[in-house]
Amino acid sequence: MLCTVLAGALLLVGLAAGVVNRQVLDGPRFANHIDAVRRDPAVSRQVGEAITNQALSAAPDLIALRPLMEATATALAGSPAFGPLVRTTARQVHGSFTHGGAGPVALRLVDVGAILTGALPVLSPQAASRIPPNLSVTLASVGSRTFAARTIHLTHYVGLLAWLLPLLALLAFVGSVWSARDRPRAVVRAGWAVVGAGAGVGILALAGEVAASTADVSTLRGALLAASWRQFGRPLWGAAAVTVAAGGILALTASGRVRQLDLAAGSRRVWTTISKAPARRWPALARGMVLLVVGLGALLRPGLEFAVIAGVIGLVLLVAGAAEIAAAGGVSPRRSADGEQEAGPRPEPPRRPRGVRFAAPALAVALVAGLVAFDGAPASPRIALANTGTGCNGYVELCDRPYDDVAFVATHNAMSAADEPGWFIPEQPTGLIGQLDAGVRVLLIDTWYGQTTSTPGLIATAPGSHSAAMAEAERLFGQAAVTSALRLRNALSPTPTGPVTPYLCHGLCEIGATKWEPAMAAVRAWLDAHPRQVVTFFIEDYVSPADTAKVFEQAGLLPDVYTPQPGKRWPTLGQMISSGHRVVVLMEKHGGGTTYPWLQQGFDVVQDTPFSNPTPASLSCRLNRGSPTSPLFLVNYWLSGFQSLVSNARNINAYDKLWPYLQRCEEERHHLPNFVAVNYYNEGNVFRAVNQLNGLPS
Repeated sequence: MLCTVLAGALLLVGLAAGVVNRQVLDGPRFANHIDAVRRDPAVSRQVGEAITNQALSAAPDLIALRPLMEATATALAGSPAFGPLVRTTARQVHGSFTHGGAGPVALRLVDVGAILTGALPVLSPQAASRIPPNLSVTLASVGSRTFAARTIHLTHYVGLLAWLLPLLALLAFVGSVWSARDRPRAVVRAGWAVVGAGAGVGILALAGEVAASTADVSTLRGALLAASWRQFGRPLWGAAAVTVAAGGILALTASGRVRQLDLAAGSRRVWTTISKAPARRWPALARGMVLLVVGLGALLRPGLEFAVIAGVIGLVLLVAGAAEIAAAGGVSPRRSADGEQEAGPRPEPPRRPRGVRFAAPALAVALVAGLVAFDGAPASPRIALANTGTGCNGYVELCDRPYDDVAFVATHNAMSAADEPGWFIPEQPTGLIGQLDAGVRVLLIDTWYGQTTSTPGLIATAPGSHSAAMAEAERLFGQAAVTSALRLRNALSPTPTGPVTPYLCHGLCEIGATKWEPAMAAVRAWLDAHPRQVVTFFIEDYVSPADTAKVFEQAGLLPDVYTPQPGKRWPTLGQMISSGHRVVVLMEKHGGGTTYPWLQQGFDVVQDTPFSNPTPASLSCRLNRGSPTSPLFLVNYWLSGFQSLVSNARNINAYDKLWPYLQRCEEERHHLPNFVAVNYYNEGNVFRAVNQLNGLPS
């Protein structure tokens, strides 16, 4: 009895830790929850009021426009405008309590004045001109001496407790059954202990609901509390329901009451009819375990579109599987030959084979182990399918063509991805692997030296590169945009702490960085899964050739790189694939010389078009860099303004605009456009135009 009570208590705490593990310690999920809290109507209303109060404190004469400002600020606070900033900052706050040694952090909506200024001119130009652009609203602040910091410190142990406590509970349940004289009755007690643990979780959920319902949503603190409970706390109800159901099935099965529903007999008759073989204990035990596992999977991890159906089927399978195990293990009451339960005292059960005697404990193991796996398991990674066949880059027609006689889709600033954390002003929708999956085969990337900081997830440009990076960022984005982005970063007070290593950055690593070597290792894995693809990197290199070569070596890409042969023409795609040398590396600034001949000096072999194009009318086909006789032709086809990156890409990437432009460049330059480099490759129809350049079906 003591073991059973202890097991129930351990399971109760472990289940709560499991919910925290899944809802809080998962970084992307945490960031999405925080953004959902921000979009809650009560929260956005309070944030809008806070923005208005700060604006009025800076410009008191605007009090006459308070209703207008408050309505506009409230709409903005709940709009998608703040989504990327909130999710990025939330990931950094998340990092502060999942990595030791983090200093004080704050979750803020920054530069709200600038966004409000952009929204108000339509209604009141006078008001817009008087609002300070650097207004910010602090949603939460966690310092080193606060109660929140002490609570957050405990989350270091939650990931451990999420699997350790249910596992200890499982061992305690096994011990309670093993040490009992009447093991079927001990299993019944274990089942009710599981029910009690689920009920305890339900009580915690109920307490949270009460606290959230009594919160004063007319204050920012109360609105945040209520919205946070809805995002983070309500999954407790699901954990409670599943646990109570599992414990109830275990208890009812062990007590023999499930047999009264004739589920076991019905399932055995069906199974016997299918197999055309008499039911035996070991097959029945195996069938029961299979049904139990399938039932747990359907109940705990159903697809969204089949949630209700899968849940019902899962519950039925759980009961049927439990009945099979109970029947095989002999834990049910005795029945007479005609199927009726016999009356009278229960005699000493006959000795059963070892495996069958453990049927009831196995049922407990399966139920509780399922909960352990559900609470403590990390998210599953996406697995790419291999692309095999006889084609080259997807087409048999390209195999016999020389590399410089093929057109490829290329991505400008390929490392700057909207779906990766920390990137301001992203110029592509996905990271490198997403682009390769979509069909991009030339990746234009920038490499800089950076180092980790005291703020997890935030990378600082290395001191030796900072001046050049700042100049590059201001040239690309303008001083105001860079200052705004750095204000968000500096609000977290980062201090460089890590070693100087190569990163993929767009100028300043503070406004977006991806560690280079792991990114290239992911590309190597992609190439292994796609053995008939040729991929090119065109690198704007602020990292030395020696360190660039080291990154390729550590990532395992050196065996794949292509080294040009002096005086010889480019090989065909088929030859590159057959030789295994199917990764071309071009460098904008520094080639590898004789030490690293595969690091080709890019503009010795590439000619390109201008890349500073503010409007569609300014897109030109004239020579910019390289020589007119260079064997490769890069078309820089994007607009330089960052305020409307997606809409600009949607406009100029449209087939009826891109295709005539490519035809014009081919005629003017007397050369096939080899690299068609764009922003937001998913907008318009770049792939159709490139296929048409290659003479392929579009």
